[in-house]
Amino acid sequence: MIPSSLMFKRMKQGLQIPDRPYFKIAHEYLGLHKLFLPEDSLDCLVLVFDLLLYPIWILCSGNFTLMDIFPLMKCGQMWKDLFRYQELSTEIWYWKFIVKLVGGPWISTNDPNYHVFVYSDAMVRLSS
Repeated sequence: MIPSSLMFKRMKQGLQIPDRPYFKIAHEYLGLHKLFLPEDSLDCLVLVFDLLLYPIWILCSGNFTLMDIFPLMKCGQMWKDLFRYQELSTEIWYWKFIVKLVGGPWISTNDPNYHVFVYSDAMVRLSS
């Protein structure tokens, strides 16, 4: 049950919740979550190969060519995305903490992959 607006005002008195694009952040997190936590073991092996093994092999082989720049650029982008995924994971953990602190979530979903949107909805309700 969604609390009344008077209850919301009392709940939000001590909380400083910024107005952010919560659904956009949740959508970005979901895309990165599918990339870095694959369900298939072959995709996990490809991820480890792209992040660690191939760049180490290129740099240690001594035969550096111009064609090796593209896999290294891909590796750099993947590491950047991995750090962004960790940042978003921490932020969504904070959302869950805040929402559970005030007695939420007030809606649910049957798909656990989209549960992050439940918390983004709650944060939008709390920030407005």
